[in-house]
Amino acid sequence: MFQKLRLSLAAGLLLAAGSCLAAAEDTLPALQAAYARAVTPGPQADQYRDLFATVLRRVERSYATEVDLPALVAASLKVVDPVTPGTGNPAEVFKRAINASLGTLDPYSRYLEGAERSDSSGRFGGLGLEVEASEGAVRVVSPISDSPAARAGLQTGDLIVRVDDAPLLGMPLADAIAMMRGQPGTQVSLTIRRAGVDNEITISLTRDTIRRQLLRSSMEGDVLVLRLGSFTGPVTAALQDAIAQATAAKAPSGVVLDLRGNPGGLLHEAVKVADTFLKQGQIVSIRGRTPSNQRTWTADSDELLEGVRLVVLIDRRSASASELVAAALQENQRAIVMGERSFGKGTVQSTMSLPGEIRGSLKLTTSLYYGPSGRSVQKAGVTPDIELVPSLQGRDDRRPAPAGEPQLAKARVEQGRCASQPTAAPDAVLSCALDYLRSGDLDDFIGRAGGVRLAARTTG
Repeated sequence: MFQKLRLSLAAGLLLAAGSCLAAAEDTLPALQAAYARAVTPGPQADQYRDLFATVLRRVERSYATEVDLPALVAASLKVVDPVTPGTGNPAEVFKRAINASLGTLDPYSRYLEGAERSDSSGRFGGLGLEVEASEGAVRVVSPISDSPAARAGLQTGDLIVRVDDAPLLGMPLADAIAMMRGQPGTQVSLTIRRAGVDNEITISLTRDTIRRQLLRSSMEGDVLVLRLGSFTGPVTAALQDAIAQATAAKAPSGVVLDLRGNPGGLLHEAVKVADTFLKQGQIVSIRGRTPSNQRTWTADSDELLEGVRLVVLIDRRSASASELVAAALQENQRAIVMGERSFGKGTVQSTMSLPGEIRGSLKLTTSLYYGPSGRSVQKAGVTPDIELVPSLQGRDDRRPAPAGEPQLAKARVEQGRCASQPTAAPDAVLSCALDYLRSGDLDDFIGRAGGVRLAARTTG
């Protein structure tokens, strides 16, 4: 009886699997047929129709986790179906439809036309803005120094609601960024809402070639400060050169690795930067669904500035590769991490060229990365060892930790209370890093800064 039951269950499972597979196979032709009806007929339309299957099959095979192909098709159909038959621009409808599908997976996967392909050198044509999605529009995180945005007076917190005449309400962040980027010398206008200003402000800008400065270094007394703007180029070589120049006469007593506002970049550069300060231990592991997206990196025995105290600064804009570095140095107990909890992007994207004459590419999340402890920063971010806050007043440090919180700060300090002042410009966060390095230990620093040590708490 039990054997018959097992056979019956197995047959039922096979039938269900076969039905799901058949459903998936049926959905792609339905999407292609709907697309062919919606757009202007011709060779270009035929190419894009076939590209739907190429892209979605690539996603099904290579995305970091299992995907629901019929759900992806349904998201594309929501874009294609409302188009008046025979009127849609083939390239435009395809791009909107396929990015609607990819947008259901995560904010980072998207289809790129040939002109949009990223430049890993850190150069691009645009306005020079770090932005984030907020309130259905796009919020300015910070303008890049000496960029069109900075010269036009855009400010942190400005909410961009329109680019030229196109409203950004509900638009995917990647599409909004693409609208702001473009050929240097071309014009664009941004309509913004600014706190404290009643009316919307429209600002005209001229796009320029934006060159992200990878590294700035300076000496604050006997402390070496290394500011990494991104990991989009050969930052490790620049970092090692800066350390060599700084230590030519005398080794610094401490190092600040400033990753505030660093949005990330190349995985291999982040691994090499972390390895610069480590002589052993795991740096990071990535885990995806294909063998090529599963790997672990460990530190080699060559460590620069061995034994020199190290502080890593992060904030809520520190993301991706910068979080990888912070987690690797923190979890190997090589550095104290200070500042705010980071952004929480623990995914790795791969850019894949697509076949055919269209010359498009697919930027796809292919793996998640994990720190030496096995924790992922995805959505959780990196919690600093020393949390810097505007004010300690009104904070209850006895409250229970949120269930599932991955990590807890050791101390909390009011950032304006740190005494050491950098010579270059006022910077309360850097002041605290300098204070810590000039203190004997954590308790000495807390006492001097009037901070609080946080009691050990268990998580649910």
